[in-house]
Amino acid sequence: MSDAPTWIVLARDVSDSVIVGGQRRTALAAVLDAGTGLVVNVSPGTSIEGVLRRALKSALVSPAPPLAKTVPRRLVVPPELLLAAQAAADRLSWLADTAVTEGTGMDDAEEIMDSLVGHLEGRLQPDDLPAADDYEALYRELQAYTEAAPWKRWTDSDWFTARLDLDGNHVEFDCLVLGNAGPQRGFNAVPDAQQLLTASTSRPSDSLSHLDGALIVHLDSRRETSGRFADKARRYGWPSADGLVPSLTSVHDGQPADMSRTEVRLLALALRGVLSQHARRLVSADKPSVTGELTFADSTVGRYDVARP
Repeated sequence: MSDAPTWIVLARDVSDSVIVGGQRRTALAAVLDAGTGLVVNVSPGTSIEGVLRRALKSALVSPAPPLAKTVPRRLVVPPELLLAAQAAADRLSWLADTAVTEGTGMDDAEEIMDSLVGHLEGRLQPDDLPAADDYEALYRELQAYTEAAPWKRWTDSDWFTARLDLDGNHVEFDCLVLGNAGPQRGFNAVPDAQQLLTASTSRPSDSLSHLDGALIVHLDSRRETSGRFADKARRYGWPSADGLVPSLTSVHDGQPADMSRTEVRLLALALRGVLSQHARRLVSADKPSVTGELTFADSTVGRYDVARP
């Protein structure tokens, strides 16, 4: 088995995200090839134990193309799944010589799982999935934003103009701090402020059709936040006692979507720029805009120029 692959095995209860008629509980398991990042199998069901066994059996018998049938030398699982995955493997004779081990640093694999759940929710998926280090940068900015509570100062009519440069591309957003006039706190970055104004006066079912290109952050209590967003925030160090947890959405073709790698980085830049403006006081705000930069884990440098309302 020296040339046999390593499989990463994940499973979650996704009942709050994926509704299946006649089922009170929905679970999902995914088997990933560690060497390529390709999905070997995805299996839904009603229990973690059941979907683990089904996903492993299907991965052995009928792996997703272009992967060929093989027996892995090792299964790597999150700590909380170790016993359940071992029990599932013990029931499959093919895996008699396969080691089941506890994994660490599995955030990139968890992002693939998030994308699978997002697809089942009906959200469009990007071609360039963000890596774990992209989300680390974004969640640092989101935590700083939440702690600063800029909605205490800025109203829903205070628009920031953000000019962002990333990977040689220039992008402009109109940014709005949410929460001063109502219970919904968050942050919106839209290509044109008129989009949000139009969406706010349209029927709720049509509102997204006016928001193409928007990056939207909602900050809600943990109990009101979708499980996968609450789990994602926890993975990236979000304080468990924090009263507000972020949910992230982009909009494409009038439909909700999970953010691409570029969008995650642009949102981090926009948040950093708006907070830089928020931190300025009138005595030092003699210039209408503030500039700065943010360096990402792969040494890419993003730059912002944000004008205050």
